[in-house]
Amino acid sequence: MQKRFKIYFTLVVGGLILLSNYKVVKAGTPVVHVTPKPTWLSTCKPYNQRPSARTIERGYFYALIEQQEHIEKQADYHHVIKEIVSETGIQNASQINVGFDPSFQRLDFHEIIVWRNNKPINRLNVSAFKVIADEQDLSNFIYQGSYSALLILDDIRKGDRIEYSYTLTGRNPIFNGRFCDDIAFQWSQPIAHQYTALITSAQKKLNFKSINNVPKVAITEGEGLKRYAYEAFQVAATRDDDSQPAWYESRPRLQVSEFDNWAGVTNWALRINPPATNIKGELAERIAQIKAKTGSNQEKYFREAVKTVQDEVRYMGIEIGQYSHRANNPEKVFKQRYGDCKDKSLLLVSMLKADGIDAAMVLVNSGIREHIASYLPTYYAFDHAVVTANVQGKQVWVDATISYQGGTGTDIYFPNYGLGLVLKAGNTGLTTIPQSKAGKVILNDIYKIKNDKAPVEFKVKTTYTLNEADDIRSRLASSGMAETEKSYLEYYSKTYAKIEQKDSVTVIDNLEKNVLTTIETYTIKDFFKTDSETNKRSADLYASYISQQFPSINGQTKTPVAISYPLNYDYTATVILPGGWDIEKRSNSISRDYYKFSSDYSVSGDTLLLNYKLSYLKDNVPVNKLAEFKADITKLKYNGLGYSFSYNTGNEQPATVNGFMVMFAGFLTVGLIFLGVWFYQRETPGIVFSYGSTFTPVGGWLVLVAVILFLTAFFSLAVLGSGDYFSITTWNLGTAIGYKLFVIMEVGCFIVLMIYSVYCLVLLLNKRDILPKVITAYLLYTAGFVLVDFICTLLLKHNKIVQPHPYVLVYALIAAGVGIPYFKRSHRVEDTFIVPYPPYNYSYEGPNDHKDQ
Repeated sequence: MQKRFKIYFTLVVGGLILLSNYKVVKAGTPVVHVTPKPTWLSTCKPYNQRPSARTIERGYFYALIEQQEHIEKQADYHHVIKEIVSETGIQNASQINVGFDPSFQRLDFHEIIVWRNNKPINRLNVSAFKVIADEQDLSNFIYQGSYSALLILDDIRKGDRIEYSYTLTGRNPIFNGRFCDDIAFQWSQPIAHQYTALITSAQKKLNFKSINNVPKVAITEGEGLKRYAYEAFQVAATRDDDSQPAWYESRPRLQVSEFDNWAGVTNWALRINPPATNIKGELAERIAQIKAKTGSNQEKYFREAVKTVQDEVRYMGIEIGQYSHRANNPEKVFKQRYGDCKDKSLLLVSMLKADGIDAAMVLVNSGIREHIASYLPTYYAFDHAVVTANVQGKQVWVDATISYQGGTGTDIYFPNYGLGLVLKAGNTGLTTIPQSKAGKVILNDIYKIKNDKAPVEFKVKTTYTLNEADDIRSRLASSGMAETEKSYLEYYSKTYAKIEQKDSVTVIDNLEKNVLTTIETYTIKDFFKTDSETNKRSADLYASYISQQFPSINGQTKTPVAISYPLNYDYTATVILPGGWDIEKRSNSISRDYYKFSSDYSVSGDTLLLNYKLSYLKDNVPVNKLAEFKADITKLKYNGLGYSFSYNTGNEQPATVNGFMVMFAGFLTVGLIFLGVWFYQRETPGIVFSYGSTFTPVGGWLVLVAVILFLTAFFSLAVLGSGDYFSITTWNLGTAIGYKLFVIMEVGCFIVLMIYSVYCLVLLLNKRDILPKVITAYLLYTAGFVLVDFICTLLLKHNKIVQPHPYVLVYALIAAGVGIPYFKRSHRVEDTFIVPYPPYNYSYEGPNDHKDQ
């Protein structure tokens, strides 16, 4: 009978060590005995109806699953009938396998019969059994001393019924006769008839808790015994989902416990696992060394003790017999430098108490966590042991089986176990364990592209904090750098076949802050793919780190779905591309009760930033939210986690010129030239010179004005070139509309200033009559443009193109303040700029005209 919750105090973390210095209770070669059926059995009436053929899997079904437990005799009787319905069933059901622990259990077989054509064939042959060590948890560093009695039946045919019964007698003495059990009423195969009975003294009080649809109980009494019988028919196969949380149970189950409350479990656990006192030997020496090193600072002593147990005592569980729940002596554990979770926890508690720190072992369930509150008080409720301690008024929780933990003093990460049973005298209930601050994984993939032909430089920077740093630190220490680099390269090669490692992985580990950073460098030769139809070179980016954190949900999922809580991922793909990017900033976010996701696409010059964040807020998604979660996952995987971009083909370099700005500048320049020519050629009134007079040449301060106009035109042209206004990179330095309008304004105003300066220079050199008015407007425009540009540059903080210089503004204002009055009042200006259009539209007064006057 399967008993899901009979699990030992172990945590899977370390390496396998075989041992030779443990004594096995009732040592000797395990054997199989043959005896008649027990006389104390209740009557189980026959039932011959088969399950529906369409429900039968693997070619067989259970015609009968019978289990009867006699609590007083410590005996478990099992009676099984399997019926073979196809050749596949011959392969899957033609062996008998019974596990037992010979340190406290005796295995008696009563019968093995193969029914063929309703005739019995006796197959009970003790010598045919192979009794082999059944250490299924060796790969998890747990040695339990259990065995399997295996019998492979020969000559099994379609239609045969295999019937066998056996009794396991004896219970682990560590429980001191206190009975607890967890009985399942549904298996992975259909059961035609199921019968379960518990037989106990009429005076014994048992506590029961039914979960889901447990069969109705029939209670009878007689001869000083009480019988609890449960019977069911046509029990369908269970349908567990791989993605369901460990605490979720859809099967009918019955919890049975002789404990009335958690206080009884606490007292039992304290009795078998008392902290060590009067410590001697190597452990006493180490405690003295730590005290000498840390002085009277309990916080430092605490951390040194934790590091000693976590990092110097390797994980290995030797859980034979009573040591399934009893911890080994701390002095022994420290000397041998290995132990399981309860060994290491009791060692740490003893070391802390040696310095006067109030500490206690805590029993938790690493899979069920806070859902253990729904259990009856029982020693089977727990699968792990940890430690709590009060260090200088601060309650601290420690998992002694975790290695390579960073942080200082009492700053240490503790997994979210939810609830625990603190082993202290007088404790009567489960304790809520505060949740530690969860760590974060910050990933940045950086792609540096020269062109579409050259290999892409690929750099991966990953930062881990808190528990994430603890985990990666432990994995790096376990795998080794060579194996780590190999696995990293294999991971990326699934996306880029022609990726090569450029340098060794760099690891930067800040133990005090508990932050670990890895830096990987690669070159990718096949980053761009060519479309055979369009000949375009393109690349695809995908946030696979985020995608891999989503569970698999299909339309048949009917249970809550477990998710990796706590989880906090921040992933950025950075792509550096010559010529920049022509995209608009955009973002997306999804916020649910159980998770949060956000994405942001932005550009900074020639750098594209694709940022994705995923956080899980609970450990599961409830059934009524599965459709929503599945829809979110589908949307994100297909539309929300990827980005594609194209590149020029052949030997062409990527476009770096902003075509829009070139067209804008060109049209504006041509338009201004036409406007200037038109305005220049407008006819103005002719002039009459007095006899002997002529045009005044340009001279004096006007020569300086001509030089300034030339330099201003040259300066404007230089600014337009050096400011890189016509580059797509400059255009993409900012994504806000205000920035782009600012760029357009500066280009337009500098072009106007340049053309205007040239125009004024032409007027000046030709001594045109319209110059004073035109240059007055020019000086006002220059001062206004420089002032507005200066203010906008400071307010918008867009000084990446042209740095704002205050002296330019001062110059423009002084020029306007001096130049405008000069061109209005100067006699030289008045005498010089008189040439009309057309220039020959002038005449002279004759000598006689002058005399008449």
